[in-house]
Amino acid sequence: MLRQGMIERFKKAAPIIRALVDDLAWIQNEFNPEKATEEERTYVKHLLGLGSNAFDESDWRLKRMYAAISRTGRLVRNSAGRFEMEGTDIEFTCGSSCEVYAPYFSDEEEWMTWLPTSIEYSGDYYFTARPDMKLGGTLVRIKGR
Repeated sequence: MLRQGMIERFKKAAPIIRALVDDLAWIQNEFNPEKATEEERTYVKHLLGLGSNAFDESDWRLKRMYAAISRTGRLVRNSAGRFEMEGTDIEFTCGSSCEVYAPYFSDEEEWMTWLPTSIEYSGDYYFTARPDMKLGGTLVRIKGR
């Protein structure tokens, strides 16, 4: 069971994290240390130490978490050798985001969950979150399309 109010707190934090991503991008692209005070330069050094990637990743994950589910279906290989959602024209190529229905921890667990992942290619297609998992026949869903 989740802590009471936890999901709602993250939902409220999502727009704040988005604003922080924008602020860090402004610092990286437009901040001029020559025109800043010593204290402002100090703040910027601390803020850059936080790492914009951590905020970018959080923003991306929260957006995906709260996005509406668009389609759910099984993956099949099409005539072009790529994977698509069975019965649709939705094709998955390198970088395609989806959620795969997979065991929570490892292939030996019985608890199933929707695991955020993307699909990449290196000799064959694979899930970035579970590289050893076969794509063919696997249940996936996409959000926000």
